[in-house]
Amino acid sequence: MSKLTVSIVTDAKEETSNFIDGIFSDEMEVLVQTESEMRASIADINVMVPGHITVDPELIKSGSNLKMIHCGTGYNNVDLDAANANGTYIAVTPNVAAQSVAELVFACFLALSKKITTFDSMMKSGGWKTTDFIGTPELKGKTLGVVGYGNIGKASARIARGFGMNLIAHDPHIEITDDDVRSVSLDELLRESDFITLHVLLTADTKGMMSTPQFEMMKDTAIIANACRGPVVDEAAITEALKNRKIGGACLDVFEKEPLVASSELRDLDNVILTPHIAYCADEALIGRYQFFADNCQKLIDGEAPSMAVNADAVKDN
Repeated sequence: MSKLTVSIVTDAKEETSNFIDGIFSDEMEVLVQTESEMRASIADINVMVPGHITVDPELIKSGSNLKMIHCGTGYNNVDLDAANANGTYIAVTPNVAAQSVAELVFACFLALSKKITTFDSMMKSGGWKTTDFIGTPELKGKTLGVVGYGNIGKASARIARGFGMNLIAHDPHIEITDDDVRSVSLDELLRESDFITLHVLLTADTKGMMSTPQFEMMKDTAIIANACRGPVVDEAAITEALKNRKIGGACLDVFEKEPLVASSELRDLDNVILTPHIAYCADEALIGRYQFFADNCQKLIDGEAPSMAVNADAVKDN
């Protein structure tokens, strides 16, 4: 191909345009579009960067010139069968956001366990009280349980070592070889951990893997973070666990339905930190992300299969 039309789907058009300046080559016409704008021009688009929107079979079929759909870490929002039938690559992005995600997890762990947001609000309202600080723990000597020991799980472990935490992990798909990380069952991890961080892909096996029985296994002081995919956690179950103080708290960056509905009870709870799916958004991570997108676009121009294409064999056989 001599030239590619690339659609980056976002509501933050101005910010995204400024951020990607100079990353894509002159052979790539980059359109920064809302979802509705992208859908109106889908027949002319060669590469789509969909963000978190749902890429359904009808949309893919309408993309008669669609060569690649470029996702972040996961691609559960894209219909794989439809992409295969359309001869469209689905590419994912490798280890560019691991540090960013792990840092947000620990920032939220600290904000919640140290009651930072509570005290900040009190001070800005004119208050001054120190006795409420009694009962906040140090991270040193506490146990971090990592569910999913891939790149992000390993980055979380590196940060935990700096705090002097004990490390356990559960991952049925990866052999855990780090000497200071004990491999355990999920049930054992839930019972032993003071802090738990989830870093799994969304699959049929992981959807709803954290629900009422799992929260009942956890310590009533334990704090859990989900910065992978919202449906991994049963939202109704964690809401009840938090309301009834069955667990110590939660740090949630992802949700079953995004944006989080305005009426969600999670918004009213004092033992949860909520962020709007931004764990991957450190400047360095975003630069690496868009550079990888641009490099894969160049591969298409050069007649090569993109890196990290999950359906490369299916597209080649199409």
